[in-house]
Amino acid sequence: MVRKYLKYTYELIPFKKEIFSLLKNFINLPHCIYKHLHFKGVFQVKLEDKYFKINHHGYFLENELFWKGIAEGYEKNSIRLWIELSKKSEIIFDIGANTGIFSLIAKTVKPNSKVYGFEPVERVFLKYIDNCKLNNYSDINAENAALSNKDGDTIVYDSPSEHVYTIVFAESLPRPTWRETVETRIKTIKLSTFIKEKALTKIDLIKMDVDRHEADVLMGMEEFLDLFRPTMIIEILEDKYGKKAENILKNKEYLFFNIGEEKLPERVEHLTGTSESGNFLICSEKIACELNL
Repeated sequence: MVRKYLKYTYELIPFKKEIFSLLKNFINLPHCIYKHLHFKGVFQVKLEDKYFKINHHGYFLENELFWKGIAEGYEKNSIRLWIELSKKSEIIFDIGANTGIFSLIAKTVKPNSKVYGFEPVERVFLKYIDNCKLNNYSDINAENAALSNKDGDTIVYDSPSEHVYTIVFAESLPRPTWRETVETRIKTIKLSTFIKEKALTKIDLIKMDVDRHEADVLMGMEEFLDLFRPTMIIEILEDKYGKKAENILKNKEYLFFNIGEEKLPERVEHLTGTSESGNFLICSEKIACELNL
């Protein structure tokens, strides 16, 4: 009861964005403090010599960007790689877009790129759309769907909360017992079907954050995985799901790099669930050389 009252009282405090914006210019607050100092509203994210705007809904991801920025905030080394790769790319896919941070970064650093984003949870998808509109990125092709190995729909275990970063695909995992869940039906599309519908002749870059559904997304690309050979940044949470993805990618001349958040990407032989950030760079030898890896 006390916690609810304190939260309610905190929400009533005016000018939080203005106060925090001033505060962060003078004090480098530790994470244990600034994680509690959030607000709701629009703020700018500096990206090299450019900016993009984003809605802060009071959650940790945007809060990290507000307090620490691109260079030191959320998945900083993965984002550094994403920035460099986006500059070289024309067709970019953000799979599991959430509120669209990777889409916004790609479009900001490469304005003439074509960005396609996929977010299956409707209330999260609407936040994604709002962020695109906020930056006048009307040409980001945002889809309220999950990429998978079939066209149709599937059941996921969602959360009853206002926002969510993780959902569980019922066909892959049992219903979570550690949190309250809501059974929800979402639309699914094979990437090969989408490629044909849009008459795409290539995909240069993919970010994939799909909650242990990576192998299904890769299978759904079908012949276009061999034809396009996109560079990918993929989150792998457990060894067995990494192994499934690895089996699909073998013999395609890909190199794997473990993206740590406190050190340079390290070349590895396998996709495991032991990455510090959870993310792996999957690329050709040519791209690895261009990135000085």
